[in-house]
Amino acid sequence: MEQFKKRIVYQIWPRSFKDSNEDGIGDLRGILSKLDYIRDLGADTIWLSPIYATGNKDFGYDIDDYYRINPEYGTMEDFDDLLMEVKKRGMELVMDLVANHTSDQHVWFQKALKDRNSPYRDYYIFRKGRTGKKGESLPPNNWLSAFGGSAWQKDENSDEYYLTMFTPNQCDLNWENPKVREGIHDIMRFWLDKGVLGFRMDVINTIAKREGLPPAGKGKKLDFPFEHIVSLPKSHEYIREMHEKVLSNYPHVFTVGEGMVTSMEDLIRYTDPDEKKLNMMFQFDLHLIGCGPLGKFDFRKGYLWSVKEMKEIIFNWQLQVQEGGGWLGNFMSNHDQPRQVSRFGDDGPFRRKSAKALALLNMTLRGTPFLYQGEEIGMTNCPFEKEEWKDFEAINDYKVLQEMMHLPKFAAEKVIQKMTRDHARTPVQWSGKEYAGFSAVEPWIKVNPNYTYINVEDELKKENSLIRFYKEIISLRRQSSALQDGYIIPVNREHPHVISYKRIYNEESLLMVINLSGRNTEISLEEVMTSDWACELGTYEMRSFEPILSLHPYEALVFRKIKSLDKISK
Repeated sequence: MEQFKKRIVYQIWPRSFKDSNEDGIGDLRGILSKLDYIRDLGADTIWLSPIYATGNKDFGYDIDDYYRINPEYGTMEDFDDLLMEVKKRGMELVMDLVANHTSDQHVWFQKALKDRNSPYRDYYIFRKGRTGKKGESLPPNNWLSAFGGSAWQKDENSDEYYLTMFTPNQCDLNWENPKVREGIHDIMRFWLDKGVLGFRMDVINTIAKREGLPPAGKGKKLDFPFEHIVSLPKSHEYIREMHEKVLSNYPHVFTVGEGMVTSMEDLIRYTDPDEKKLNMMFQFDLHLIGCGPLGKFDFRKGYLWSVKEMKEIIFNWQLQVQEGGGWLGNFMSNHDQPRQVSRFGDDGPFRRKSAKALALLNMTLRGTPFLYQGEEIGMTNCPFEKEEWKDFEAINDYKVLQEMMHLPKFAAEKVIQKMTRDHARTPVQWSGKEYAGFSAVEPWIKVNPNYTYINVEDELKKENSLIRFYKEIISLRRQSSALQDGYIIPVNREHPHVISYKRIYNEESLLMVINLSGRNTEISLEEVMTSDWACELGTYEMRSFEPILSLHPYEALVFRKIKSLDKISK
């Protein structure tokens, strides 16, 4: 069995994890101080969101220098110490590779701006503007950026524009240029030679752009160019070249791709071992449930969804990727998404119960599980005032919702509050002390007021703590080939509130039964009655298996097959 299938990945967003030098910003020494906590939880791999030198326009995803550490986080010496201590504890470190774009302060881009004839001009995507009816300069096409507004920025020293598909400070690289690809490959080798295990690759399926950069949609008003940038054939070629020239030279290298609106077909092609590209990829359909076609701030569906819809998304991806030979990275929350108990569970009276149910779901699906800092204590969305927002996406899309979607201010604010990335970026709540034990001074972003009763220190003292449950379900996964690499088979797929499935590997079979609703319910399990089942783990208590099983709100259970009744009867 491939090692990447066995891994338990804990994601750290460094700015909000732990402050060690009392400046209100998380840092590398802060992470180092909590390595024993992560190891004791059961994780064996840490994914660090970007720690490179940055102007923080997109909090680290706008990179000024891939070879330097963000001074707010520490030094390269601090990084080397962190990596050494991670490995001492039997864990590994995965870096964030941002290869679609650099910041506008990166030396490549600065040289491109300085001299129109510089070879670095071709490292980016510069195009002449159009002339409007009144003689005004217009962007080369109608492409809308992912964060709202035109995807083009004017070069004030020429008649050209440059492409920025995300923030205006993130300049898209021209992957057609072999020098760009070589430059990215060199960055990868630098970090792999230092001893990191591999990379999570940011929006890696958008690195290729359609030749000629044709208009998006109907070509008139601003429109997002999905058809011209998402998973084009050349993106597959570039990633295969990356594997051939870099990744294949590092045994046991770990790779996971973030793909914008990735199709199942493309995800399978990116992750099928025979394709020699990536180990696994994330899918985001689950996290866009209840959203309109334009993404998480498209409010036109009212953010309404049902457990039945959630189940179908999960099963469709699980079964088709399984059939196609691909591999998923599974997650319920990350640095870009609302907190999972607020999004998929209940952040009120059933907070801890729903947090356990979602943890059990994530840890038992087919694929490699990713945990996000703070989920193991059931951290929730934060009640922000508009003036407290920090995220560029939130601040910019607040304007876009009013200008393009014609929402009044109060409604636009409500939409942003529902889905802003700031929810995931409040400081980890280590204790009930001032500033949640994250720092001795006021942090860079608001601390969720519920830190007084939701925090690591208090959770560790609870008899049925969330942290203890995470340790139990992680331990179960570590010992189970069925959970690591077994087939998944849905059970009673039509049930409106309960998701149930088997994981099977050779003679080992496990049955998961998870009530994803806040109501009492029951489920028929008669289709698995050819076997005897014993309870392995329960979020309320250990339960006997019954053909008609009654479940409490958000109750989740794991059963193990102990014998097959049909074999005994023979």
